[in-house]
Amino acid sequence: MADFKTLRTTAENGVGTIFLDRPEKRNALSTELFEELAEALQAWRRDDRVACVIVTGTEQLFSAGLDLETMNWATEADRLRWYDATYYGYLELLEYPKPTIAAVAGATFGGGCDIAVFCDIRVSSPDGRFGFPQVRFGLTPFVDPLQRIIGQSQAKLLVLTGRRIDATEALRIGLIDQIAPEGKLHETARGIADEIASTGVATAVRCTEMLRRSSAMDPMAAYVYGHVQYRDVHWNPEIVARVSAARTKVQTRTKNA
Repeated sequence: MADFKTLRTTAENGVGTIFLDRPEKRNALSTELFEELAEALQAWRRDDRVACVIVTGTEQLFSAGLDLETMNWATEADRLRWYDATYYGYLELLEYPKPTIAAVAGATFGGGCDIAVFCDIRVSSPDGRFGFPQVRFGLTPFVDPLQRIIGQSQAKLLVLTGRRIDATEALRIGLIDQIAPEGKLHETARGIADEIASTGVATAVRCTEMLRRSSAMDPMAAYVYGHVQYRDVHWNPEIVARVSAARTKVQTRTKNA
């Protein structure tokens, strides 16, 4: 993994973790941060040692949103670099083949909230705060996948007003999936990631793909697609070995009962 200026990364026991690391800027999102986020994710795309990725900040802060200094472009090339960085950074999360978990705390605003929304699972500390205040500057957030997650009515309330909500309200409307105990945000996210990683990389990737694609299909197409995935996993040697081991364990337990 490369040395980054705006991120830190670790990989252990099947779980990769990306820490946003601009404390002096409250993890505000810059061109370089988006470029490094995409690079960090890409490095684990086909790494069979990583089954799940956590994107997080600290136990106190995820991201205050857009770094306004970033928009003070000196040249047209700088402006285009920003657009490319944001486009490919979010796209990498949207199309990422492995499950992603956003572990957020404190301010999770603007583009920081977008990053969380583009992840598959969202866990917050009790003091998490969410919203898209950039609309008050005239800027726009991503309405999708936000509206798929919380429904169009709740998305309208957040996107059209720029209001901010706390973790309790975010959990109620489905913007986050779980509130971690105080001081245990990273531990909680890691526990979920460990559960995912324990299923194996192949299963995590296939299930992520099925969850992402099936919602755009009619019920019959989704059924056929799901069955094809189920059939195909039986050819995976690792999965065959795990099923065989489980069968032997059950037979031994039955024999000794």
